[in-house]
Amino acid sequence: MNRRGISIIIPCFNAGRYLIEAVSSVHEQPFECLYECIVIDDGSTDPETLEALQEIEAAGDTKVVRMKTNKGAQYARNVGLRSAMYDYILGIDADDCLNTDPTILKLGTYADRAIQVLEDRPDVAFTYSITCMFGNFNGYTISAYPVTATQILHKHHAATSIIYRKEDAFQAGLYNESILKWQDWSFAVSLLNARFKQNKGNEIHFFETPYYLYRIHDNPSRISSRNVSERKFTKLTIEQNIEIFKSTFPGLNVDEITDKVMGSKPDKLTDLLYVAANNIQTALEMAKQRGYRLTSDIEPTNIP
Repeated sequence: MNRRGISIIIPCFNAGRYLIEAVSSVHEQPFECLYECIVIDDGSTDPETLEALQEIEAAGDTKVVRMKTNKGAQYARNVGLRSAMYDYILGIDADDCLNTDPTILKLGTYADRAIQVLEDRPDVAFTYSITCMFGNFNGYTISAYPVTATQILHKHHAATSIIYRKEDAFQAGLYNESILKWQDWSFAVSLLNARFKQNKGNEIHFFETPYYLYRIHDNPSRISSRNVSERKFTKLTIEQNIEIFKSTFPGLNVDEITDKVMGSKPDKLTDLLYVAANNIQTALEMAKQRGYRLTSDIEPTNIP
C-alpha cells in the first residue's frame, strides 16, 4: 500500500553531541506531508550519545532503532530503509541539520516540495538542494549547482540529502555496505542504474534553496576524513552498476571506464564555473566566502 509521506533516516554512531540538534531540526519543519524521523543507533558506546538517544526515545516522537554492534553507516541506512513506512526518503547525517529558518521555508519545506516534484514528474530520479556549511566554516558547498545524470557518472558530487523514492532504493539493492567512502555518490549511481535498466527517466531536480546544513568540525572519525582509495571504490561502484556505465562509455572495459570517470572528476575551479553558469551571484558569494583569488604561476604580470 502506498503511503504518501517522507521517512527521514538518521544513522548515528557516537555523535551524541550533535544528534539532538539534528532530530530537533526535523521536528521543527512545518511539514504539510506526513513524516517520521528514524534514528538508527549504530552500536554507539560513548555516554553522551547513549544519554542523547535515551532523551530522544523518551520524547516519543522519534523512532529509535538500536543495533548491538557497529556495522557502519551504509548498514544503518539500510536498517532505516527497511523500517521506513513512507514512500519517500531523506537521509541526514547525525552531525548535520535541516534548515529551520522561516525565510528559507516560506515556499514550503524541502520534503513537501520534493514530494510534489517526484509525484508530478516520474522522469525525475531524485531531488537535492543547495547545502550550506556551518560550524568551523560558513558558506555554500562547492556543489551548489544543478547536475545531470551524465555528470554524476563523470564523478560530479552527489549529496547525502537527496530525496528519492523508496521503491527505487529497493530496486537498486539499497546502500552498498562494502562502500566505505564516496557513499553518497555510489548510492546515487545505483539509483540511476536501477532506473536505467527499467527504461525510466533519470532527470535530477535541483532546488536553489539551502535546505540542508552540513556541519564542519574536526571529528577524525567522520567518513569524509577516511584515508582510503578513491579509485578502488569508484571501480567497485562501476562494476556493480555496469549497465549505465557501459551505455555512457561504450567500448571501454571496467578499468578504462574507471580511468575516464576519475579523470573527469571536476576540481574546485570547474565546480565554481558550473555554479557561475547557473547563478553568478551564488558563485560570487562562494568566492568571497572562501577568499578565492585568481592567480597564476606562468601568466606575465604586464598583460591585461
